[in-house]
Amino acid sequence: MTSVPPTERVSGRAWQALAVGAAGYVLFGFNSTATNLAFSAIGDDFTSASEGTLSWVASGYFVAAAAFLPLGGRLADRLGRRRVFQFGMAGFSASALLSAFAPTIWLLIAARVVQAIAGAMVIPASLSMILPEFPISRRSTAVATWAAAGPLSAFIAPSAASAMLAAMSWRWVYGISAPVAVITLLLSWVTVRESVGERNRNRLDLGGTALAVSAISLFIVGISQGSAWGWSSAATVLVIAQSFALGIVFVFRSVSHPAPLLNLTLLRVPAVAMANLANFFVSITSQSIWLIWPLFLLRIWEYDRTDVGLAITIGPTFAGPASLLGGRLADKYGQRWLMVGGSALSTCALIYGLFSLGAEPNYWLGLAPVIAGFGLGWGLSHPQMNSYALNHVPPENFGETNAAFNTVRNIAAAVGTAGGVAIVGSADRTDALAAFGRANTFFTVWVALAFVTLAVGTWRLEREGHRTPDRAAPAS
Repeated sequence: MTSVPPTERVSGRAWQALAVGAAGYVLFGFNSTATNLAFSAIGDDFTSASEGTLSWVASGYFVAAAAFLPLGGRLADRLGRRRVFQFGMAGFSASALLSAFAPTIWLLIAARVVQAIAGAMVIPASLSMILPEFPISRRSTAVATWAAAGPLSAFIAPSAASAMLAAMSWRWVYGISAPVAVITLLLSWVTVRESVGERNRNRLDLGGTALAVSAISLFIVGISQGSAWGWSSAATVLVIAQSFALGIVFVFRSVSHPAPLLNLTLLRVPAVAMANLANFFVSITSQSIWLIWPLFLLRIWEYDRTDVGLAITIGPTFAGPASLLGGRLADKYGQRWLMVGGSALSTCALIYGLFSLGAEPNYWLGLAPVIAGFGLGWGLSHPQMNSYALNHVPPENFGETNAAFNTVRNIAAAVGTAGGVAIVGSADRTDALAAFGRANTFFTVWVALAFVTLAVGTWRLEREGHRTPDRAAPAS
């Protein structure tokens, strides 16, 4: 039965809590997307920094978020979702000010890392603190509405960042987040009830956090510096080999630790494993391509920064409503075809871009269909992957499941950002158009792999008789 029973209606308090949680997600996403627009302006201020060093303003944010999101999820479930959310918002406000006033590129990178750690507290708590307010039959709507905050932040960021870059400075892009974070923190006191998850009092795996940070950071260093050092050089091979070695140690530690940083037992649930694999593939593209498109417009089509922001806005304009619509449709008809169909649309959009993007500016027939199609497909599919995973775990694991999903997403984003910047290279290279073509191919392949994973994975799960989220039994 697809209609929602009267007893399953959502309270006004639940919607208020959702609005506050989504606001936290908007801030996290805004600072990610706005950085993509400010990337060249930051480079203009810090002229001695190389492209590889500059890329850490974005990559460092993703690396820190990926490494600390599992810890944020564990802390939220253990110490209280609202408490951890508020602590993260306070840290986010302070680090936004540090970013705005950073006098050197390395202090800016350090401030961005601190901001990502604060965001890693906010993201898992922002969803897990609101889900207990919603009945199971309406959680797809809750997750999709919360996830729509991602496209909403991406919608706000290009125009807002472009206006600030044109009228003031890139520093305002970061400084504006501080007062908004404080207001969101204060609102959470009156709109969100405290909730906790597990009562496991084993010591948190702080050693696992150190291993995760080291492994991911070394891998990104290898990718971002590989073109400068040489892909087959001893330095590149050694750094990447060390990252894999530390990653293996981290996996073994997670298996044996009583309270691991990343609960790998969640991946034993086939639906969770499949959703996270597809999430990894698509997130290599979905986070970092928003950096490559502005660089393409600036370097190849020679747009000014204001026009770049307006040009990019069409993507989140489609992605936001698609996320909301996807949640409503998933509540009624299930998530399989939304995930598969949306990822197919994103793949087709990027394939079209391989043939439509050239040296001559042709926005409405060349780039606009690519950005709009990709945003629409992402909005329909990606939030449903998160919801699909969450609907296959008990409520006490919401925080760490959502943290794991966003950890995978941010690891992929760091890989994609480093890879994309390495492929595109510096602004003065002679084969810039060909380099952007290689970058577009790189991103298209990963989105296509996500589509194949979802198409084959959901078919196999259905064939093997696994319960799908829309048929899950309601809580007693």
